[in-house]
Amino acid sequence: MPIRDALLIRFDPSTVDHVAAIAAFYEVAGRVPKRLILATPGKARSPDRYEIFNNVIEGLRRLETALQRDHGDRARIPKSKPIAAGLVASGLAVRADGSDHSKRLWRTLDSISSRDRWFSRSLKGWRKARSGWRLPSTQSLNTLELLNIARGRAHIVDTHDPDPERYRFRVWGTVNSYRGGNTNKCLCEMPPGLMRDEAIEDYWEVATTGVPTYQLITYIEKKTPYSYARLLLPFAADGPRVDHLMVLINERPLPEFKET
Repeated sequence: MPIRDALLIRFDPSTVDHVAAIAAFYEVAGRVPKRLILATPGKARSPDRYEIFNNVIEGLRRLETALQRDHGDRARIPKSKPIAAGLVASGLAVRADGSDHSKRLWRTLDSISSRDRWFSRSLKGWRKARSGWRLPSTQSLNTLELLNIARGRAHIVDTHDPDPERYRFRVWGTVNSYRGGNTNKCLCEMPPGLMRDEAIEDYWEVATTGVPTYQLITYIEKKTPYSYARLLLPFAADGPRVDHLMVLINERPLPEFKET
């Protein structure tokens, strides 16, 4: 199942057939996605578990490890050179719509730039509030402290609605060059364009997987340029099901794009 520049593979390592696993490997190799999302079913009354890999080779190795652990040598997937050939995940997505265009670069959480050092402080607090696989809730983590770190450069998004277009801004950070006054607005009520459409995609992905995302983003929309780093942090009152996102935004030049 392709998702934007990613490929989503759902599998149950305890029941997957050996031949089906090999077919999945060649599906990945044929599509050459920029990212790989592995989804495995949760236990009773638990949501599916999602893992995102910006490096597709690492995702394939994770899939192989899971299969070997559950099936042993009988289901061992052979290491085949053609599968790995050409699978280079840049983590870069480029899109154009008329005169508007965007570039989004995904980076690992461990590579947060020194230019975004306050992201690292927020991420550290988020990680500290986690309990195993359970995500922190907005109650367990002092969101006011995170908002103080952000100093007006953060939104809080309610993701209870299953339709990502209905995700709602509960807090709108006022320190940004985009139009203000969006508190309590849904994403579908934002001005149409690449920025809204890609926010819907990115917010949905983090709300679905529960995995934080660090991105570098540039837009030209309606002849207005935007350039910023963004960190998306998921929160869940019950531990696994994401009900809020904190969207941290640091507007700045992005020399990193010249390095890609």
